[in-house]
Parts: sequence; C-alpha cells; structure tokens
Amino acid sequence: EDKLAPGVIRHFAFATDNADACIEKVRAAGYEITVEPKDVVIPADPAFPARVAFCRGPLGEEIEFFQINN
Repeated sequence: EDKLAPGVIRHFAFATDNADACIEKVRAAGYEITVEPKDVVIPADPAFPARVAFCRGPLGEEIEFFQINN
C-alpha cells in the first residue's frame, strides 16, 4: 500500500562527505533509519565505490545520504 499522497516526493538524495554523521543526526532527531550506513560499489567502468544510508523523513519520504569513497 502506498502511504504517500500523490505528488509527494518519494525519494531524494543528499551528497555528503560523511554519511555516518548525517545518520547520527537523523537518529538523534528521532527519525526512522531504514538502512544503516554501508559501503557499496556501483557497477561502472571503472567501479564506483560509495557509502550510502537511508532514513524516513517527516512526510514518510525516503532520504538517502550518498558519500563518494575515493
């Protein structure tokens, strides 16, 4: 079941230098963390390493924190 009303933003991402710190601030504010910070490799040529984390915003939207790992 779709909990968000039509026209509501469902997902957006923030580029950050520290996904872990962002998630800790979100946690301290009492919001739901849906994916703890983790390292991923985005398939590309060459491979693209990143650190990502996700939470729910105040309207139920999915917020992503995206950190490029060099």
